Amino acid sequence: MRKYTLLAGVLSFLLLLAACSKDDESVTLQFGHALPPDTNQAIEINKMAEAVEEETEGRVKFEIYPNSQLGSETEMLQQVDVGAMNGLAVMVGSMQTMDMRLAIEDLPYMWPSEQEAREAYDGEFGEYIADIVEEYGMHTAGYLEWGFRHVTNNEGPVVKPEDLKGMNIRVAETALRVDTFEQAGALPTVMAFSEVYGALQQGALDAQENPLANIVAPRFNEVQDYLSLTGHFYNTVMVVIDGETWEEISIEDQKILTAEIDKISKEIQAANDETESEHIKFLAENGMEVNDNVDKEAFREAMMPVYDKWEDTVFGKEMMDMYRRNSGWEDDE
Repeated sequence: MRKYTLLAGVLSFLLLLAACSKDDESVTLQFGHALPPDTNQAIEINKMAEAVEEETEGRVKFEIYPNSQLGSETEMLQQVDVGAMNGLAVMVGSMQTMDMRLAIEDLPYMWPSEQEAREAYDGEFGEYIADIVEEYGMHTAGYLEWGFRHVTNNEGPVVKPEDLKGMNIRVAETALRVDTFEQAGALPTVMAFSEVYGALQQGALDAQENPLANIVAPRFNEVQDYLSLTGHFYNTVMVVIDGETWEEISIEDQKILTAEIDKISKEIQAANDETESEHIKFLAENGMEVNDNVDKEAFREAMMPVYDKWEDTVFGKEMMDMYRRNSGWEDDE
C-alpha cells in the first residue's frame, strides 16, 4: 500500500512540475507586416511588443519583420495559414484572398468621418470581421487605423467624379477597387506599390491613391503635382495571431496582449489626427498643390452602384445590413 501511495505522490509531483513548466514556457511570435518602419503604426507595434514582453515577464515575445521583409501581405497571410509565421498585422481588405467577404473594406465612402469608422471597428462591425477570420483558425487581437486614402495626379485638382474620367490611376490588386474607379470613369491600373514612383516619373501613370503617410514616405510630391483630399477608401490594419498559438498563451497574458494592442490603437488614432496636418503642410511646401474642395457627396453617389453589385454577388444582405446599421450615414439607417 505504501508503494502505491508513494507512486501516486510521485506522479502527482511530476504532473505539477509539468504544469509549472508549461506556465513558464514562453511563446515567441514571428510577427510580420508590410508597414514602412517610420509610420505611426510600425512605431507603435514595436512599442507594444516591448511592453508585452516586459509585462508578461518574457512569457510572450515578438520577433518583428516590418516593411514586407517576409513577403507581401498575401504571402504573409499564407505563411500564417500554414504555420510558418504565427502573427501578422495586415490590411483588412488584403485578407480577401482568404475570404472575399473581407473585401468589404474596399467599398468607397463607407464612413462619414474617422469617428464613425473607429466606433464601428470597436463594435459590431469589428466583431463581425473577427468572426469571419476566426473561421480560418486565426484570432483577431485588435485593429490599428491606417486611414483615409486620397488621390494624387499630374492633370489638375480632382473636385468631382468627372475629373477622374480617362485618368490612368494605379490601384492595389483588388477587384472592388478596380470596379470603384471604373464606375467613376477612371482607368485603374493594378501595380505593385514599389513600382509606382517610377511609373509616375516616366509618365506611364497619371495618378495614384494612398493614405497621406504613404504619399509622404515615398515622396510622391517629387513626381505628382496635385493632391486632392478625396478620402474615398478607409483602411484598417488587423492584428492577427494564429489560433493555436493564441491558445498557448495564458488567459492572463492574452489580456495583457489585448490591452496593449488596444492602447496603441488609441495612440495611433491620436497620432494620425496630429500628423495629418503635418503631412499636408509638408506636401504643400514641397511641390504639390493641395485641393480640399472635393465634392464627396457627388463621389459617393457616383460610386454607389458598386454597393448593389457586391451585395448581390459577394457580401449578401446580412453583412450589408450589419454594415449599414453601423455606418453612421443617415440615409443607411
